[in-house]
Amino acid sequence: MKHDMRAILDRPSVHLLILALVSFQAYWFNISLSLFAETEGLYAIVTHTMMANGDFVHLTARGDPYYNKPPLFFWLQALGAQGFGWSEMALRLPSVLGSCGVIATTYGFGRLLFSPIAGFWAGLVVATCYAGFWFGPLAIIDPVLTFFMTFGMYAWARAYFLESSSPWYAVGCVALALGAMVKTLHAIAMPALVFGAFLWVRRDSRVLGDRWLWIGMGLLVLLLGGYYLFLGEAFWHHFFFKENLQRLVAQVGDKQTSALEAYWGSRPLHWYGYAIWFDAFPWSVILPAGMMVLWKQAIKIQRSGELWLLLWVMGYFLAFTLVPEKHERYLLPLMPAIGLVVGYVYHRFFMNKEVFPAAQKILRGMLGVLGVLFGIAVFLAPLLLQKKWFLAPEVVPLFIRICFGVGGVALLGLAIRNHIRLGLLGVGMLGIGLMLVVTVFIIPGIHAEGAPREVFLENRRWLSNSHDPIQVLQSCGWRGDEDQFYWDFYHGHFQIIGEGLSDSAAVETLLQELREQKKLVIMMTEAQYNGLLTTHENFESRIVLKFHRSKQHIYVVTMQV
Repeated sequence: MKHDMRAILDRPSVHLLILALVSFQAYWFNISLSLFAETEGLYAIVTHTMMANGDFVHLTARGDPYYNKPPLFFWLQALGAQGFGWSEMALRLPSVLGSCGVIATTYGFGRLLFSPIAGFWAGLVVATCYAGFWFGPLAIIDPVLTFFMTFGMYAWARAYFLESSSPWYAVGCVALALGAMVKTLHAIAMPALVFGAFLWVRRDSRVLGDRWLWIGMGLLVLLLGGYYLFLGEAFWHHFFFKENLQRLVAQVGDKQTSALEAYWGSRPLHWYGYAIWFDAFPWSVILPAGMMVLWKQAIKIQRSGELWLLLWVMGYFLAFTLVPEKHERYLLPLMPAIGLVVGYVYHRFFMNKEVFPAAQKILRGMLGVLGVLFGIAVFLAPLLLQKKWFLAPEVVPLFIRICFGVGGVALLGLAIRNHIRLGLLGVGMLGIGLMLVVTVFIIPGIHAEGAPREVFLENRRWLSNSHDPIQVLQSCGWRGDEDQFYWDFYHGHFQIIGEGLSDSAAVETLLQELREQKKLVIMMTEAQYNGLLTTHENFESRIVLKFHRSKQHIYVVTMQV
């Protein structure tokens, strides 16, 4: 009976079914919720303006040319809007499909390099790590970029490990060209760096004589050359020299600091070294042991699959580290490789492969640490959610928190008793459980506390006339692209009262507006509202909505004289 169950669980069809169910929950469950984070609003503004103007080549944002990104991603969003109507789901569809494609490709990669067991666990890691289920379904470019980069690498690996001339080389080149067309040329440079380093270490030059590789290179040049010629000189001049080269060597981020200063700023050279522990959580506890086993197999025993994966992880991580501007979402293309490192550990344990004693000791210790962390999270997580997102502790039911606490204690016990296989299964259960909690309770809870769409709809409900503009007091540093998207493109127009003026002058402008209109519905920060009440008393006011932006309390206030 035990062997029959093991045989069932080892079937690729079962693997794919489980991964499909997990992917649905991670990526599709909240697809229609309000845009709320990570430049979703900015990209929606660009796509909406592109469709409204009917100009799919010369992109604009807020009336200015938008050269920061190529248009292919926005074309994909527009295609979703044409097929399913203008909605959050349509805007997120390219990212969600791309993320599902990453899971499938990672599974195939694991099967190609090691075994179906490795592929299954690698895919599960990508879907249930924090970076995967948080950034994967958002209406941003990075999930689509990650798919093209991962699929391109897979195609090259498939062609190489089949050890024969293969059109998969050409398929990989086309996929990487599409990756460059959605964001930038590092979609080609980073996989090429890994593949080139792999061939150099193995002293293998026969690939360079494969006609399909050169056919693929020709297609890549034709695609990118035609694409950039089509976009025009103004685009590629700004894109290559200002958006890419200048940001690498001269200025970085919104504060326009130098690249050198960025290495020692709030996100210094070593920032990804500890960010990755959170982004790959909870699977990151398996990484140290996985990298140790991978290193010994790749360097000492010269196994080609292990060497490819080792160079992939190290090459990508080094490249991301050397880039001055750093964001967590930029690590998405590294997540399939991290998933494969974790999947490799499961492959060696569950396929009865040798695991070095030192790696077993590290893994045992890290499983114990994870158990302790989940035990602490029962008490600490509600406080962190309240501080970061202003969520009430009750957003995650007490029963669920207790289950995680019990799971953490059980994992600690397994680590102490040296039941590593059961501990690895426990990590899988905790990873799936964490993804479920975030997608079912936390993300909907964040939206309930003040998602831009819901705030906009509530604000509009209080307007005297549905055609009145959405009004905001001054430029107070909290308005995001997502808020502006709903104000301007869903409602039609908004008005910033006192923009560019001093605090006192902005208040006088507001009062003059109030005297003329007799009644206003306006958004302002808590500090602005309290200051207004302190200095002026000849009006009536009522707070009709409270929400949060950028660690500030924001009020929607009705005012009348």
